[in-house]
Amino acid sequence: MPLIALATVTMLLSGCNTATQQTAAAPTPVPTPVAPQPPQIDYAKIRPNELGSIPVIMYHEVKGTKDTDLIRSVKSFQEDLEVLRKNGFYPVNLGDVVNNEIDVPAGKSPVVLTFDDARGTQFRLNETPDALKVAPDCAVGIMEAFAKQHPTDWALRGTFFVLPKSKATLEPFGQAGLGDQKMAYLVKQGFELANHSTLHNSFRNYTAADIQRELGNAHKVITAAVPEAKLQVVALPMGVFPKNKELWKYLLKGEFEGTTYEYQAAFLAAWRPMPSPASKEYDPLRLERINSINGTNGIRDWVKKLTSGTSVIPMTRYISDGDPNVVSYPKGMEDKANVAMIEGAGKLANAYEVEGGGTKPIVGAVYGDEPGRNVDTTPPGKGVRQTAVEEPALRVSEEPINE
Repeated sequence: MPLIALATVTMLLSGCNTATQQTAAAPTPVPTPVAPQPPQIDYAKIRPNELGSIPVIMYHEVKGTKDTDLIRSVKSFQEDLEVLRKNGFYPVNLGDVVNNEIDVPAGKSPVVLTFDDARGTQFRLNETPDALKVAPDCAVGIMEAFAKQHPTDWALRGTFFVLPKSKATLEPFGQAGLGDQKMAYLVKQGFELANHSTLHNSFRNYTAADIQRELGNAHKVITAAVPEAKLQVVALPMGVFPKNKELWKYLLKGEFEGTTYEYQAAFLAAWRPMPSPASKEYDPLRLERINSINGTNGIRDWVKKLTSGTSVIPMTRYISDGDPNVVSYPKGMEDKANVAMIEGAGKLANAYEVEGGGTKPIVGAVYGDEPGRNVDTTPPGKGVRQTAVEEPALRVSEEPINE
């Protein structure tokens, strides 16, 4: 080939390569993040308050017909779910709460159902010729049936604080050879696994090494069985923390025999609802739960307390605005919001003004000649004088109930 022709071909090829290289090197446009905006909801009707309290309910056994401190009867557990649903609660996993990723429909309130110890009555399988079927009277079976019955206002969620098989504990959920399969099933269905230690002993006198061995070993065993499980919280056995507060940091982060763990929160046993993760009251190392008992400070009692408030601002319980990227609360509560944390997570702190009366009547601040009393406009002898009487302040125990 003549040299001139060869040079021409070389230049053309070189030009093509150059053009290709220039095209490939062009930077890919990066979309500009869209800042969260206040949700377009009826604030007067819904009155969201995402600084309110969240009930985290603690269950152990679900069986039989009699309720005790550690046993919830099948009927009572079924009724618990219905009471929660009818009062506007919607189940979420505990990891979503402590990460402030609460995805609940507008106007609903989150509730977390937790189950300690991986006991057999929580999740039992019945063998058939073709499959292993979830027993309809175990906790998982009852929750599956309830979610199927109420698909629009109830989700299949719950957190299982698992004890792995060890020298002191049985296989998770009791049935030999099925523990790993059960844990994998729970995660696949949308439930959450969490750490409850290895041996279920008190942490009161534990050293740093003891804590990391108990939590690190449990973490290792559970995640080895279910690699897709994401453990985010720990519940201390009997709700007992180490007496040495300097060691509390190992409840959230540590290492044992090459296995590291890192959690977002540690839970006590039972007493009262936990504060919103967007509230200044939130402390990831001192979070409480509600015991699934009858009577004072039990599940039904707390549902009543959380839903019976009469004041417009503030409402007692957490009420969702429907957008997990926005934290909404009425104006006047700004001092309770951890705005730095909210905005640091890329969320919008939305202090809204209540406009419109919604479905509630307007009443005056003072009635007639006395504060707190209605003016009696009934003619003499025609009926009974009506008065507005304030309810006495609610008092609760000053000490948690450790179960």
